[in-house]
Amino acid sequence: MPTNIKLYGFSLLRNGNKYDYPYKECFSALTELCQETYLALGDSEDGTKDEIKNFESLKIIPTVWDPSLMGDGGKILSQQTNVALDTLRKDHQEEGDWGIYLQTDELLHEKDFEKIKLDIQKAEESGCDAMRFRYYHFWLNHNQIAISKRWYPQEIRAIKLKSNIQSHGDAQGFKNFEKVYESDVHIFHYGHVRDEEKREAKQELLMKMIRPQEKFKKYKKREEKDFHNTETLPYYGPHPKWMKERLDRFKDFFRMENKNYVKIYDPRGIIDDDLRSRIAADHTEIFEKAPPKDSLSLESTFWHRIGLKKQIPFGMRSSLARPWSEKQRMEFLLWCHGIST
Repeated sequence: MPTNIKLYGFSLLRNGNKYDYPYKECFSALTELCQETYLALGDSEDGTKDEIKNFESLKIIPTVWDPSLMGDGGKILSQQTNVALDTLRKDHQEEGDWGIYLQTDELLHEKDFEKIKLDIQKAEESGCDAMRFRYYHFWLNHNQIAISKRWYPQEIRAIKLKSNIQSHGDAQGFKNFEKVYESDVHIFHYGHVRDEEKREAKQELLMKMIRPQEKFKKYKKREEKDFHNTETLPYYGPHPKWMKERLDRFKDFFRMENKNYVKIYDPRGIIDDDLRSRIAADHTEIFEKAPPKDSLSLESTFWHRIGLKKQIPFGMRSSLARPWSEKQRMEFLLWCHGIST
């Protein structure tokens, strides 16, 4: 990364242990990628502060949450995010200084770090002041992701610090940006993978932050209905290295065992050397012509000919979603057949 670009992290947290946030995993990613990370740490009663004292490059800003902001569209979350961001800007607001924002149930994968740095350099060179990432929303376990309309397909998670950009609303996104660079790097969102009791408690707290008390029951029922109808796809790709212990605790796959033999019909050359090297199979054979009947394929006519019904969507169901690349869809095809990459 050119020397004029410097990355700094920022986030917010309160009662990370009580609600089983993967916050230590999140900070491990941020502190490895960024020179310093600024954390607005709310008044916690569950030992969270003691758990993070060993992160040397984590600068803690003690805060007290304002109860008057609860139930007001989630403003408490953007207010706390801006506490961290404003403190960061006091120390670092030179040309080339960028902030990477993660909520404490979000992670970046270490394999994407160089791509993030290159993308931010491209954003800087093209006059962008913000960068938007794609999302993997893990739903109930670490081996399936939600793609329904209610799930946001991409959000801004990197901003130029010398700007007027601020967090707003429930801190899902940012405002006052001028030009956004679209990155293909994914945020790994684990907010809905917890012990059931803690997940329900966290969701109830989140609803109380966003909805006024008199409408709480109405919106809670609506949310439960939406969650019940969540559409998912399997995920057997790589997780960030810091998640290994957590996945083991949940008895979810960090990586599945190799298949003996995988046959893929790929007439358009979608599978590159990178994807082929990651396919978890003792032997992989790619066919460009005359494929066997049991081959995997994205070709719709071929799907019908061999009688397979599972087709891969072109993107998340939200109308705001950018389409997935053909390579991404090919990975979903492999995952739908229980093949890791």
